[in-house]
Amino acid sequence: MTYKTFFKKAPIVSLKGQPVILFDGKHSSLLEALESKKVNIFSECRNGFCGACKTTVISGDVSYITTPLAELKANECLPCCCVPETDLNLKLSCKGVEVVAKRQYNTHQPAPLLTKLAHES
Repeated sequence: MTYKTFFKKAPIVSLKGQPVILFDGKHSSLLEALESKKVNIFSECRNGFCGACKTTVISGDVSYITTPLAELKANECLPCCCVPETDLNLKLSCKGVEVVAKRQYNTHQPAPLLTKLAHES
């Protein structure tokens, strides 16, 4: 047994390079995660038409929960029946979607913990 099993990083899903989702297992499929973030993606999966949610993968890997019924090219995925295995960058618009941003610190002031430690010395 390896430590990779215990400490697998949750994949980040980006849309045209903009990170929007930390896929932490709260959703059963990539499509559910995209819909929860209000990503504009067309799907007819629940109406019996497979292939409508076909999406171009710019980079990254997915694994399928069920075998896709639609034919896919090497750079495509069906979000309705897959989950990201690695960080994933999709060719979908992030317009109107809340983008995940890194916390920025003021470079002229030390981080809060460093300030506290400096005053205790």
